[in-house]
Amino acid sequence: MSLDITQFYPTEFERNWTHVAQQMDCRLRQAVMPGGNLTGKRKSFNLLNDYEMDEVTTRKGDTPDGDTSGEKYWLYARKFEKVITFDEDDERQLGQIVLPDSDEVRNMAMAYNRKVDDMIIAAFDATRYIGEDGTTTDPFPAGQSIAVDYVPSGAPANSGLTFAKIREAARILNVNEVPESERFFAYGAKQLDDLLAITEATSRDFSDLMALKDGKISYWMGFTWIPTQRLSRNVSTDVRSCFAWHKSAVKLGEGSRNSYIDVRPDKRHAKQIRSVGRLGAVRSENEKVVRVYCDESP
Repeated sequence: MSLDITQFYPTEFERNWTHVAQQMDCRLRQAVMPGGNLTGKRKSFNLLNDYEMDEVTTRKGDTPDGDTSGEKYWLYARKFEKVITFDEDDERQLGQIVLPDSDEVRNMAMAYNRKVDDMIIAAFDATRYIGEDGTTTDPFPAGQSIAVDYVPSGAPANSGLTFAKIREAARILNVNEVPESERFFAYGAKQLDDLLAITEATSRDFSDLMALKDGKISYWMGFTWIPTQRLSRNVSTDVRSCFAWHKSAVKLGEGSRNSYIDVRPDKRHAKQIRSVGRLGAVRSENEKVVRVYCDESP
């Protein structure tokens, strides 16, 4: 059987690899406080309680006594890893396609960055451990949450991210005497869509500099805005938890982080790439975090 010359044209293959669409950077590390290097399984942090001055009402009276009081909260380290193994024949059998070993190292670095964000997000409203021995549980208080149906007046109704909710988040932080500088707000793609519908965010009538420009928001209402698609969402109610917080509200601890490329004789000389790191995050004070429930229903 004779073949046309076009049937002899070879099939070519792209030699290199590209990464799928994903979050590559760590977005929340710069919005929390470093908790130092983690070397043990847990680490404690100390808070000094506030107090008021006492009036002196007598002359030459006895000096009263007083003790320092404070609180202690605990950060627990967790260990994470990712392992990819290539058979000894993979590189040869890929032919023109290069072995993606260096690409996988970069992939693991991006996965680590996302894990850092996940740990910080979890610390916003997770139950933390406090006390001398770290055995007392301290759940996130309900008073630091803004309900999904919050309205300043009138009948409550479920809503996404509204101007009223943003104002309420700022009010709660103000009532708690949280410093006005270095406040942040984490939001998702649906919340950005909500913001685009807020007149106060898009109209020059409300601001000399529009908060939203070219579909982006950076600083508004006293918050630096950080986009992330990793905020938790209740799949049954379609409600996402967004957060407003002060930089000092969360401590992030990072231990040793290493990447290894080894040839495994016990696996018929397969090439193994392994990335491992230790992380931990904890909320320092409940009063410095506000959880904002946002409905994402159509």
